Amino acid sequence: MERRAFLKTSSLATGAWITRRAAKPSLDRIKLGIVGTGWWGTDYLLRYALESDAFDIVALCDISTVALQTALDKLSAAGVPRPATYQHYQELYEHPGLTAVVIATPTHWHALQFIAACEKGLHVWQEKPISYDIREAQAMLSAYKKSDVVVNVDFPRLHAPINDEVKDFIRSGRAGEIYQIQANINSRVGRPKELNIPDTIDFEAFCGPAPKLKYLAHPRPGRLNWRVQQGFSRGIFADWGIHYLQNIRSIMDLNLPTQISALGGLTKDEGQEHPDHLEVRLDYQGLPVHWSHKTWGFTSPLPHTNIGVFYFGDKATVFAADSGWEVYPGDGSSRKEYGNPRVQLGSQEYEAEIRREFISQFKEFASAIHQKNDAEIRGTFQEGLHSSAAVIYADVAYLSKSTLTIDAAMMDVEGSEEAKDLLLRPYRKPYQHPFIK
Repeated sequence: MERRAFLKTSSLATGAWITRRAAKPSLDRIKLGIVGTGWWGTDYLLRYALESDAFDIVALCDISTVALQTALDKLSAAGVPRPATYQHYQELYEHPGLTAVVIATPTHWHALQFIAACEKGLHVWQEKPISYDIREAQAMLSAYKKSDVVVNVDFPRLHAPINDEVKDFIRSGRAGEIYQIQANINSRVGRPKELNIPDTIDFEAFCGPAPKLKYLAHPRPGRLNWRVQQGFSRGIFADWGIHYLQNIRSIMDLNLPTQISALGGLTKDEGQEHPDHLEVRLDYQGLPVHWSHKTWGFTSPLPHTNIGVFYFGDKATVFAADSGWEVYPGDGSSRKEYGNPRVQLGSQEYEAEIRREFISQFKEFASAIHQKNDAEIRGTFQEGLHSSAAVIYADVAYLSKSTLTIDAAMMDVEGSEEAKDLLLRPYRKPYQHPFIK
C-alpha cells in the first residue's frame, strides 16, 4: 500500500479519533505542550498522550493555522478543554506550569527546539531522527548532559513484544550465527505538487534554519510535503527506516557502525529529491547490516516482506514485521509463524497494536518524569543519537559517493573531505548553528 493511501484510509485520518474523556482531577497528570500539530503530532502523539491518561494537553504550537484548528476540533469533539495555542515554540515554552513538550516538527527544526527545551528544564518527547546533521546531534548531547530532563525518543516499536521474542530466539541459538541482516521498505511515494504558499502557513518560520525551498502541498489541507525535500529531510531511511534500524540495534546490542557505504539514485522522475532506490551497507564490527528501499512500485515475491527485517543465520532466517515474525528453518522444514507478520498498514489489527505501543510508551515517559529518572526509558536519548547518526552517515555516504569510516569518539568520518564537510549543514541567516568545536 502506498504511504499516502494509508494516510487516507487509516482511521486516524478521518473523524473523531478518541472517545470523550471523563472529567476527573488532573493533579497527577503532567502538563504537556505539543510543538507541531501535523498528521503525526495530532493523530498519533496528541491522541495517545491523552489516551494514556498521564497528560493534560495545555498548549499547542504550529506554523499552520489549519493544522492547529484541526487539532483543536478533535480535542473539542473528545470533550477535552481547549489548550492555549501558539505560533512560535519559544512562546509555548513559557506557558505557565508547562512540564514537558512533544517535538513533532520536521527534522531541520529538532536541534534548536530540543536545546531550548533542555535549557528551560522541560522534559522532551523527541521525534526521530533527533537531528538533521551530525554536529547538531553533538550539540544536543551537550545540552542534554547539562540538563536534568527526561528524554524519550519516539521509537514505538521498541514496545512491541516481537522485539523481545526475536531477541530471545536469536540468543537461544536456534537461528545459529547471524551473518547478515537486511532491512527494507518498498513503498510508493507519489509525485508532490508545487503550489502557491497559502496565507494559513507561515512558510518563512517553517523553513527556519534550513534553506528556503519551494512549497510542496500535502494531500491533506494545512500541511506540507516536506519529507521529499532534501533541505528538510534526509529521505526514507532517515524518516521511516530508522525505526527498523533501531529494532536491529536493540535486538543485536549494537552501537555506532564502524563503516558505511551507499549506492542509489533517481530512476523515475517523480519530483522528489531523495534517491528513489538506495542500498546501504552498515558494518557493525564485522556484522553487515544492509538497508534497501525502492519507491517506484517494486513488490517483493513475498509481498508481506516489503517492509521489515531479515536476520540471516546459518541455521534459520528470521523475518520480523510490525505485528509478527516468522522463521524459515535452514533444514527445509516448514515455516513457523509468530503473531501475524502479514498485517496490513492501516488495518484494524495494525492500528490496535500501534495504539498499545504508543500508550505504553507515553506511560513509560510519564513514569520517568514522576520518578525523575529515565532508567526505564527504552527510547533513550543515546539510542536516538546512535540510530540518527547512522542514517545521517548513510545519507552523507550517498551524497559524497564515498565509503565512510566512523570515528565513534569524535563522531567524525575518515577519508572524504566532502563527507566531512557534510557533517554540518550551515544555517540560513539569522539562525545560528548550535555546534561549537
